[in-house]
Amino acid sequence: MSSKFSSFEDWKIKLKEESQDNYTCVLVEGKRDLKKLSSYGISNIIVLQGKKYYDVVESILNNFNKCIILFDVDKHGDKMFQKFSQMLKAEGIQVDSSYRDYIKSLNIEEIENLP
Repeated sequence: MSSKFSSFEDWKIKLKEESQDNYTCVLVEGKRDLKKLSSYGISNIIVLQGKKYYDVVESILNNFNKCIILFDVDKHGDKMFQKFSQMLKAEGIQVDSSYRDYIKSLNIEEIENLP
């Protein structure tokens, strides 16, 4: 599987650059994921935890054109990824899964456990 990232450092740099675009958000599951990504300088992070799916989709729809979904790479994360992907694409939001796919290739299951 070829990747647009040459290393984890490259992944962090590209994610940071993309997240600073006012039209792009990064969607994560919980507060620990937010804390981890914030430590890399990632911005425009939306935390799903405790919110209704519809409210989150509406918030993204009103503020962004593109969403990088970074849910954990486990069964639950996969299910939620599919659901959100469908909901956002149906509303015309561009969904980027390349960052999550790269984490999967590193065999890291949880965003909060990134190096």
